[in-house]
Amino acid sequence: MNRDELIDTLSSFVRKALANPEAEIIPEASFVDLGLNSSGLLELFFMIEEKWDLTLDEDDTDELKTFNDVVTLMERLLA
Repeated sequence: MNRDELIDTLSSFVRKALANPEAEIIPEASFVDLGLNSSGLLELFFMIEEKWDLTLDEDDTDELKTFNDVVTLMERLLA
């Protein structure tokens, strides 16, 4: 999966977690600024784990503050 496909997939996951298919995903914005609360983040992480059949480490997820952070983590995990 290339970077653009990864971004598209993760964007769709964030939109699902927000329950807003039209939400604009600003890569540098914090999840709070995007409107994603803690339960939304858990839903996002669950979708990621299911899609790629992996388990996200709590140490990794605690450091995720923006959409770009998630993209960077997934590039590292899927490399």
